Amino acid sequence: MFSLQQMLRVLFSYFGVQQRLVLCCFSLLAIINAYTMRLCFNLSLKRIVLEGCARPPPPPPPQHAAAKIHNWLTELAARLNQTENMLRERLRAGREHLYHPTKRPLASIKQPVELPSRESVSRERISCSELWSRQTQTLVTVAFYAGYMLTHIPGGRLSERCGGKWILGAAIIFSAILTLLTPLAVRHGGPYALMAVRLGIGLCEGPTFPAVSAMLAQWIPEEERGLLASGVLSGGEIGITLVQLLSGLVMAEEDWPVAFYVVGGGAVAWFLGFILICHSKPDNCPYIQSEERDYIKSHVSATLLVAADNAEGQQPPNAPWRSILMSTPLWALVSASMQHDWSQQQFGQELQQVLEELRAKGSTLWDELEASIMVTAPYIGNWLASLSTGTLSDYLIAEQLLSRTETRRLMSWLVFVCGSMYMAHLKSDEARIWRVLAVGAYYAGIKLLPLDMSPNYAGTLMGISNGMGALPGLLLPYLQEFEADYAIVGSVRSALWLICSAYISAEVQSYNQPQG
Repeated sequence: MFSLQQMLRVLFSYFGVQQRLVLCCFSLLAIINAYTMRLCFNLSLKRIVLEGCARPPPPPPPQHAAAKIHNWLTELAARLNQTENMLRERLRAGREHLYHPTKRPLASIKQPVELPSRESVSRERISCSELWSRQTQTLVTVAFYAGYMLTHIPGGRLSERCGGKWILGAAIIFSAILTLLTPLAVRHGGPYALMAVRLGIGLCEGPTFPAVSAMLAQWIPEEERGLLASGVLSGGEIGITLVQLLSGLVMAEEDWPVAFYVVGGGAVAWFLGFILICHSKPDNCPYIQSEERDYIKSHVSATLLVAADNAEGQQPPNAPWRSILMSTPLWALVSASMQHDWSQQQFGQELQQVLEELRAKGSTLWDELEASIMVTAPYIGNWLASLSTGTLSDYLIAEQLLSRTETRRLMSWLVFVCGSMYMAHLKSDEARIWRVLAVGAYYAGIKLLPLDMSPNYAGTLMGISNGMGALPGLLLPYLQEFEADYAIVGSVRSALWLICSAYISAEVQSYNQPQG
């Protein structure tokens, strides 16, 4: 009787399935799941607030239980506040008596002031505007990014030392569990419980990109890096599309938890398949054919073989932090990643504004779905453009028309040119085309640099660049206000992008080779 593993091995062998493509598909789905779990909250926030405001207040406590649940601090604060108001009233009345004796008799201030009873104090309820204030909504939103930034670098190092499979799997499954618990946290814990859940999701999702990068460095040949790696790392564009379409379908206010259950359940299903089929390295995969394993070993970066040989029975060397942090190409990569994420955060608000306008006009389900498709179509174009520019990059390098560094710089300049054309045609239909080309070139250029610069420490470099790149998400409300107040910010960002393009490098850095 065949075991499940044997059945899968026979199945893959019969159909000639290449395991590096299977790993790329699961890595792509991992990033899609990460984005859907991140963004389904942003598109549901308005509905969450409306539900919280519409919920009826809790019934008053019974009279016999008032003494038990009475909070003496609340009563003391109320009485002190009432005493202060009484004194101010008497002082004001005394002044009016001196200057306007006919308008207000002095005896009027001697009326007894009725203090609130214990029952009325205990029944006081925080208003909706106080419970779900604008500041509270902002804190709940940025809580994700606060946690997201913290676990990037640890996740990258753990992926390099322990293998990316379990780090990536743990990141997605724990994020899925917290996503499934989000409706419960909202309805029974309020905004502060939701803030804690979002912080937890951010902490869990942080290692996703570093773990994926560590696995891609082991599996993808250099000749296929542009197509396969850019196609995987741009999976967030598909995730944005799916969560926005899901938001358009689930339009009723009371149906907002469905989005969390769908994306959370999809992540759980992905985890089960990923753990069963995928492995951190080709040597550990029982389904790979010997021909494909030999091909991968002979076509990945030659410097990666040192780490691969080290992997059996020995711990990999410690990361050369000093050399990494003193690297100029790394900081050029960090700066470019921050600028791209800043722009993506602004673009991501486009659909939400469109949907809110439709709801205000009393739109139907099909109106909202149609609007979702129109706004999300460019995101699918972004992903397709990343495949096209990635294929072009591989061709330029394979034919030796350009070096690897020159190709990455060409893509970064293409981002600048297309981004400039997008801003020049912002009000026309041509703007979306330029934006699609810019995003596609970014994934085929800047996003691949951690794999180029150090295959042995690709997870660490991705942790640094992508983790710090998430900083605009944490500071987006302030950055938007700053950019609106100072028009020169846009020009400074453009100049900074050109500087970064000149300093990036796709050559294997000296710190990639383990020392000792």
